[in-house]
Amino acid sequence: MINPVSPKTPGARALALDILAAARRRGGSVEDLLAATLKAHPGLDRPERAFLLELVQGVKRWELRLDYLISQTAHLPLRKLHPLVLNILRLAAYQVLMLDRVPARAALHEAGKLAKERRLPPAHVGFINAVLRRLAAGDLPPLPALAADPVQSLSIATSHPAWLVRRWLERYGLKETQDRLAANNEVPPLTIRVNTLKTDAETLRARLAREGVEAVPCRFSPQGLRLVSFDTSPAEAPSFRQGLWLFQDEAAQLVTLLLAEAPGQSLLEMGAGRGGKTTHLAEALADEGLILAMDRHRRRLTELKLNLKRWGVAAAVPLLADAASPLPLKRECLDAVLLDAPCSSLGILRRHPEIKTRLKETDLPTFPPRQQAMLERAAGVLRPGGRLLYITCTTEPQENEEVMEAFLAAHREFHLATDPDLLPPPARSLIKPPGFFRTSPSTHNLDALFAAVLAKKG
Repeated sequence: MINPVSPKTPGARALALDILAAARRRGGSVEDLLAATLKAHPGLDRPERAFLLELVQGVKRWELRLDYLISQTAHLPLRKLHPLVLNILRLAAYQVLMLDRVPARAALHEAGKLAKERRLPPAHVGFINAVLRRLAAGDLPPLPALAADPVQSLSIATSHPAWLVRRWLERYGLKETQDRLAANNEVPPLTIRVNTLKTDAETLRARLAREGVEAVPCRFSPQGLRLVSFDTSPAEAPSFRQGLWLFQDEAAQLVTLLLAEAPGQSLLEMGAGRGGKTTHLAEALADEGLILAMDRHRRRLTELKLNLKRWGVAAAVPLLADAASPLPLKRECLDAVLLDAPCSSLGILRRHPEIKTRLKETDLPTFPPRQQAMLERAAGVLRPGGRLLYITCTTEPQENEEVMEAFLAAHREFHLATDPDLLPPPARSLIKPPGFFRTSPSTHNLDALFAAVLAKKG
């Protein structure tokens, strides 16, 4: 059962409905809205906060399947439903069909309550109740058969867009596609990276245990720990506030190691975001040298500055600029460049399920031109003998291998130089000929990242 909350604080279901409705109206990120909601309601207790996260992420993870079941049960096209009615149905259907711990009667009661609180007409309230009663009674329409239409069947069964299923079936075949789709619906492990400027993995692990957080070593990254249980939110632990660790997928911890930077060097990071890789670069430099942490989003740089201060980094300098435009830097002035390229993000669907319904197939061709423009800017500021690390979090060859091949064909002064020996021994097999780093949720239980190092002739 879900613990009651203070009458002054909205419950998880009401807040989840607000988030889903706001995302539809304003077209914003569900995750940003979720973070803002949690910040705005500090009185929400831990079980209710966890339930809110589960509802929002769960609905987005299974939205396509939920919509199919709702449309077939309601016998109405979704476009004819009032937007609030549809989101209330999604929230309740997710609880009834996907969550064992929520009694169906509670989900139905709360759905009706939400509808009345939002002053929906009685006919809408009755419609919601009728549809949910049929779903709760097991009156479910059959899913499309795999043999008849593999694309539609897998799309609905695993809640992935049909265009993506079709692409993956053509590229990977049935078995690997099924494995990838299933892995995307698993809740990913909660991994952190240790701040080696302040501590080490074993010391931090003992510290976390005293703070009520159980952690175990990661499979690949020696600087990574996987959190397996905790009494309170790990982000509330004193060790987090003191900058001893941050949340980061293990694959992201590994790719930064491929740059092989040394203390005293000058680096450019294109697409620094909130500073996960920036802090890792600073550790490799022993915080000696210069890191120009570039991003075109002012809000991200504000968060970056806070993270650098918490991490204890002095070598990084935030730089507001668009990496696809002419850079405010001299030519051939830097020793290394890390390009965390904007991409379709299809490799991180398990962490960001809203991408499934937000991204369209027509969006895919928009990424390579920007990636190529950023590579051109990076090449211009790199000294002879310098190294360029290209990273994406997508599975698409058009944004990965094909971008690398096109760049190398146009720039004979560069060659592939991805060195497996720079990785910990368990991770060296992640680099395959001719020199591309790839990870996969289904094979490695890591986010699907692509990376390659390009070296400039001296």
